[in-house]
Amino acid sequence: MIITPLSIENEKIAKSLLSSVGVSREGIDILSLKCVYSAFKIEGIKSWEANIIKQHLLSLGSDSAVERSALIKDKKTDTIIFGNISQLKKLCSKLKNQPFNLNEISQTISLYLDNLFKQEFVLRVRDKTIKIKKPLLCGIINLTTDSFSGDGLLAKACGNKLKDLVLKKIETMAKDGAAMIDIGAESSRPYSHPIPEKEEIARIVPVLCAVRKNFKDILISVDTYKLNVAKAAAEEGIDIINDITALRKSPGIVNLIKKYKLGIILMHMKKNPRTMQINPKYRKVTEEIVSFFRERISILNKEKINPQQIMIDPGIGFGKTLEDNLKIINELYKFKIFGLPIFIGLSRKSFIGKITGKSADQRLPGTIASTVLAALRGANILRVHDVRENKEALCVARSIINN
Repeated sequence: MIITPLSIENEKIAKSLLSSVGVSREGIDILSLKCVYSAFKIEGIKSWEANIIKQHLLSLGSDSAVERSALIKDKKTDTIIFGNISQLKKLCSKLKNQPFNLNEISQTISLYLDNLFKQEFVLRVRDKTIKIKKPLLCGIINLTTDSFSGDGLLAKACGNKLKDLVLKKIETMAKDGAAMIDIGAESSRPYSHPIPEKEEIARIVPVLCAVRKNFKDILISVDTYKLNVAKAAAEEGIDIINDITALRKSPGIVNLIKKYKLGIILMHMKKNPRTMQINPKYRKVTEEIVSFFRERISILNKEKINPQQIMIDPGIGFGKTLEDNLKIINELYKFKIFGLPIFIGLSRKSFIGKITGKSADQRLPGTIASTVLAALRGANILRVHDVRENKEALCVARSIINN
């Protein structure tokens, strides 16, 4: 007899394991939900609501954790519920028609369960439909002179030479496996100052015209928060707006999203690039960013923007300490509750330098480690400078996991 421990992180792994021991198709559908476990923390509910939930979970063969005094006193409390997916779905059914906050708890947990284990996403932007089944890479093009990573192309060329340089770089990135290219003409590195809108347009429009003419199928996003820059870019045929202010600076971009059916990346940033790294503080960084996304997404929902046009980016390095950045990456799974693709930029960032002591041009190993771990935690699109190296790392990691 041989006994082997197993790690079952999602329904796909559960189904594969069950199939390997000869379980029927019907049995796999039933048992796979019993193999995968999840947990939720519910804050600020009444003690008697927590106790009702606890009793239901006990009846289902699971349990919850609650402070001792809440078992006998009427008070506001927190609770942690846990169980396999089957048990938690049954809990939601039991709470569904109950009064007060129990029905809302049922609906929220049910939605979160569906989103947490979502394996595929669909992006519908412009005239393109992209199915995301595995993490995609987004190559970075900086049309700046002061990029933190030293890759600002305006420091190397201008005019037609700049366009040729960009086209050659995108050709290489596409060949290396980039599914998307993000082009920006204003640096958003810490302590940077904005450039005039007209200058940003003058930098980016000629390049976009050439890029769209030569690369019709690859996704093109523009890194801007300025309405007129976004408008000029939309007229050149770009697919996505990557807004570091999550539409707070230029809410009118929503109308462009509607008119051109553009994708939108909502990024979290504290303050602005010039001030964001001046003593940033959070009570609970991940939870605060989740609340931020909830509010920004609700605005797009009210504007009837298709969820398949929306991505979220927690904004690594934008108003965060080293500890904040590490916690966000480690807790990326918490952002999966929205059921939207998670876009993230880790490449060459300063948190890597603080750990390794390396300058921006020497942070590729740290970037690769961050990229792979972020993908394992739930990132769907990774914004990188070095496409080939990150692509190979992700391929190796995926082969190991899927073996």
